[in-house]
Amino acid sequence: MNMKSKQNNPLVTVYIPCRNYGRFLDHALQSLRTQLYENWELFIVDEGSEDNTQVIARYFKDRVTQNVEIILNPAPVGLQKVANHILGLAGGRYIMRLDADDWLDESALLLMTAKLESDPKLGLVYGNYYYTNEQGEVLGFERRQKLGIEDNSNHLPPHGACTMVRTNVLKAANGYSEEITAQDGWELWFKLLQRTKAASLEAPVFFYRQHGNSLSRDTERLLEARAKILSKIRSRSSGSYSPTCLAVIPAKESYPAFEGVPFRQIDGASLLQIAAQTAQQATTVTEVAITSESDRVLQFANLLVSDGKLKPLITAQRPQGLSGNNIRPQEILLHATEAYFTKHGHHPDIVLFLSLHAPFRMAKHIEKAIDVLLLQGCDSVVSVHEEREPIFAHGSEGLKLLNPGRFEGLSYEREKLYHFNGSIIATWTEAIMHCSLFKERIGYIEMGWQESIQIKSETDIYNCLN
Repeated sequence: MNMKSKQNNPLVTVYIPCRNYGRFLDHALQSLRTQLYENWELFIVDEGSEDNTQVIARYFKDRVTQNVEIILNPAPVGLQKVANHILGLAGGRYIMRLDADDWLDESALLLMTAKLESDPKLGLVYGNYYYTNEQGEVLGFERRQKLGIEDNSNHLPPHGACTMVRTNVLKAANGYSEEITAQDGWELWFKLLQRTKAASLEAPVFFYRQHGNSLSRDTERLLEARAKILSKIRSRSSGSYSPTCLAVIPAKESYPAFEGVPFRQIDGASLLQIAAQTAQQATTVTEVAITSESDRVLQFANLLVSDGKLKPLITAQRPQGLSGNNIRPQEILLHATEAYFTKHGHHPDIVLFLSLHAPFRMAKHIEKAIDVLLLQGCDSVVSVHEEREPIFAHGSEGLKLLNPGRFEGLSYEREKLYHFNGSIIATWTEAIMHCSLFKERIGYIEMGWQESIQIKSETDIYNCLN
C-alpha cells in the first residue's frame, strides 16, 4: 500500500485524550509508531494540560508520515465528549481509544483489524493486557475470560481503552452519552451488545499502567456511572409493558442483645422508615411490603404511613413458622407475594428482598438491581462488594490463596471474589414459586463499602452515630 493511500484512506482511527500526562504520552505515541499494521490515523486531544503535553504531541506529529491531528481543548470536556467529537472526525472504518498513560503491543492493531476484517458481523474486538507499574515495569498479565466460552454473562465488558469498534456501528448507536462521567467499557458494551457481535482475543494487546491518578481506581465514580448507563439502556429498551415489582422488607423486632431494631434511629429516622422510604423512591418499585411476626412493628409501619412519612404500603404478619432465626429469604418472599395477591388479585412479576439493616442503601441501588435483572436475562440479582483483601480456602495441603494478585495490588478478573453484602436480592416471582432462589444465572450489582454497612448490633449503631 502506498503512502498516499495510507494517509488519505486510513482503516483505523486512534485517539489519545491527554490531561497532564505528558510524562507518559511519548511512550503511548511511540507504541503507535512501531505498530506492525501501519494504516492508521491519530488524533491527540490535549484536555487543557498544564505540562509538556503539547510539546510532545507536536514533536511526534512532525516526525511521522501518518495523518496526525492535535486538538487543543482549553479546559477538559471529558472522555465522552472527546469520544463523540472524534467519532465525527474519524476517517477509519474502525476506531479505538488509547489512554495517554498506556501503550500498545506492536501487534495490537494488526490482530484487532484482522479479526474485524474476517467477519463483517463483528462490531467490536478486544484482547488481554499486561499490568505495569508507573515506571512501565510489568506486574502481571490479565487473561480475560474467553467471550462466549468461559463468559456468557454479559457482565464482564472489555476495558474502555484499546477496544476496537466498527465506526458505523458506534455511530448508529448515537455515540456516547455525555452525561456519563466515567468511561470504563460499560457504556460501549451495553450500547453495542444488542446491535452487533463481539469477539475477544487471547493475545495481549496493550500495557495498562497502574498509578495513583488512574481513573480506574475511582471506584465510587465508576459504580455511579454504571448505574446511569444501565438506567438509560433500560429506558430506551422498555416497551409498553412495565413489570410490576414488589419490594419486601422483613422486619424482625429484636435479636439477642439488640432490642427494638426497626425503631432504632439514624440521623433522625428509624431503620424501618429509611428502608421503606428508599424502596418507595425507586422508580422501578411498584409496591412495598413490610413483613414481621411482631404486631408492634406492623403498627409502627402503619403509623409512619398515617403520619405521612411513608406512602401507603402492604403490612403482612408472618406466622410463627416464618419468624425464626433460620428462615430462608425465599420463604419470606413467597409469603409477601401472597399478601400482594390478596390486595391486587395477581402476583408481582419481580420481587425484591431488602434488608432492614442497610440504612445507606439508596434508591439507585434498587433500580440498578432491577435493570440488571431485566437487561441481562438473569434469574436473580444480588448486591455485593468486591473482596479487597487476600482470601484463603482450605486445600489438600493446607490453605490455598485464592487471589494472589491482591498481594501485588492487582485485581485480576479470574481472581475477583465478591461478598454478598446482605442488602438486596432481586428475582422473578415465578422463580421463587417453582425453583430455587439462586438458579444458574445470577447477576450482581456492586455497592461501595460505606453503602454496604449493616446495622446489626449496638456497636454498629454507635459507629454510625459517631
